[in-house]
Amino acid sequence: MLDRETIVFRDFVRGAELVKTGFGTTGPGPDAEALDPDILLMPLAAFDASGNRLGYGAGHYDRAIARLRGKGLSPRLIGTGYSCQETDALPAEPHDVPLTMILTEVGLRSFPRSL
Repeated sequence: MLDRETIVFRDFVRGAELVKTGFGTTGPGPDAEALDPDILLMPLAAFDASGNRLGYGAGHYDRAIARLRGKGLSPRLIGTGYSCQETDALPAEPHDVPLTMILTEVGLRSFPRSL
């Protein structure tokens, strides 16, 4: 992270030293190459059958997705959670981007896209 608001995705090199990256996580340090990922694995608090995702309220992934899309990129968005986190419906605001897939203990599930 550059700050507590911006996620920076960095190249992970096996054997390289990991540093504290915030929120109780570790990852490549600031000297590692910054990357624009093709796939985002995103934690969630809840999801619905339309692929809407409820995060943890800080908007880190919403901003990261907007930044990547601003560069003309469209990463595959895969939520990670448990099947018991599925709810009937979640509200979706204009800035919310639905998931492509969800990975739970039950398996990997794709969401249909309407164009």
